[in-house]
Amino acid sequence: MKNRKFDRGVGLICRYHKLSHASKRSWKLILKNICASTEIELSKWIAEKPVKKNQPIAIFSSCQRFGQGQAGRFWHAPKGGVWVSAAIKKEVSHKNNSQLYGLAVALALVERIERVGVNVNIKWPNDLLVNGQKLAGILPRLIFRGEKLRLFRVGVGLNVFNNVPKEGISLKNIMGYKNMNINYWSSEVLLAIENSFDLLENKSFICTQVEQRLWSRKYIDKETGLKWDIKGIDPSGGLILTKEDEVKVFQIENDF
Repeated sequence: MKNRKFDRGVGLICRYHKLSHASKRSWKLILKNICASTEIELSKWIAEKPVKKNQPIAIFSSCQRFGQGQAGRFWHAPKGGVWVSAAIKKEVSHKNNSQLYGLAVALALVERIERVGVNVNIKWPNDLLVNGQKLAGILPRLIFRGEKLRLFRVGVGLNVFNNVPKEGISLKNIMGYKNMNINYWSSEVLLAIENSFDLLENKSFICTQVEQRLWSRKYIDKETGLKWDIKGIDPSGGLILTKEDEVKVFQIENDF
């Protein structure tokens, strides 16, 4: 007998989202069985049809051949995970950068996963770890026109019941097949993206909550090989690093 929890479709994702969450936004969704990258597909969609206010868009794919991770790294994205790229047009009254936005999405997704009893750590800037293994990755981008913020974009990859590389972990590895409905977790990712904007209204809350969930209190500078102590997160989302009497804020900008 076919297990319906592994079936997926735009209608099923929307059904879960409407039944489970009082969303103020009406998502426009596309699901592809396979694509090179949802990030590429999203760029094509935006070029053809600009994003409307209060109607965010998202492209899901059952699997990706060339999934994009941080700094252009390859993201393993076979069937069984949530692979999505989304865009939201939203006016904000405060300045943001992609680093802080990425932390807001990361924290919002952590909060959704914690609801099912899974303890998640954040590996700055945008990875979610369980027991030191990668459960999810987030790729934030802010699109500007001149000085004006035009669009929030984010790509999310969440391992649900898919096969993972040795450095990865899936929700199935952690929980067995309980709560493994792919449409449920697709909806949870959409909700996390929505909730991230509420979190952005309180930067100090983001910083405090991320600090509490940091995977490590040490940071190794890849260019110099020097090891720094992590003192905290600054209001822009950067790492506050200390070494002896030296203090600096380390930033990674992903704006395009």
